[in-house]
Amino acid sequence: MNRSILLLLSLLIFLFSGCGPIQSTLEINQATVEIQSAYRVGAHKTAPYHYYKAKAYLYKAKDERAYSDFQEAKDLAEKARKLAAEAKAIASEDKSYLLEEGDLKLEKDATANVDASENIEIKNIADQKKDAATKETNTEVGEDDDLD
Repeated sequence: MNRSILLLLSLLIFLFSGCGPIQSTLEINQATVEIQSAYRVGAHKTAPYHYYKAKAYLYKAKDERAYSDFQEAKDLAEKARKLAAEAKAIASEDKSYLLEEGDLKLEKDATANVDASENIEIKNIADQKKDAATKETNTEVGEDDDLD
C-alpha cells in the first residue's frame, strides 16, 4: 500500500512540476500570446521600449530553447511575458496615438476591428498606387517631373 501511494505521489509531482522542455515551451507560448495582445492595443507605438524589449527577450528565449538551455529559456520567456503585460497596460491607458492618426474611435477591445496601423498601411499603399498612376499619366502627356 505504501509503495503505491509513494508511486502515485511521485507521478503527481512529476506531472505538476513538468520537465524543462514543457515548462519553457508553455512560457514561450504565453509570452507570444501576451506580445500579440500588446500589439493589438497599440503597445508598439505607445510603449515601444517595453514592447520591443519583450520581443527581444522572446527571441532570445527561443534561441536558448533551441540550444536545450530550458531553464534560461523559461526565465527569458517569463521576462518577455511580464514586459508585454506592462506594455499592454501602458497602451490601454494611452490612446493618444489614435487621435494623431485621425482615427477618433477609441476601441475598448482591440480585437473587434482591424488594427489602426493596418488601416494606415493600407491607405499608404493606396496613395502610393495613386501617385504612381498620376506620375505615369503625367509622363505620357509629356510633363516633366523635376523633383530634385
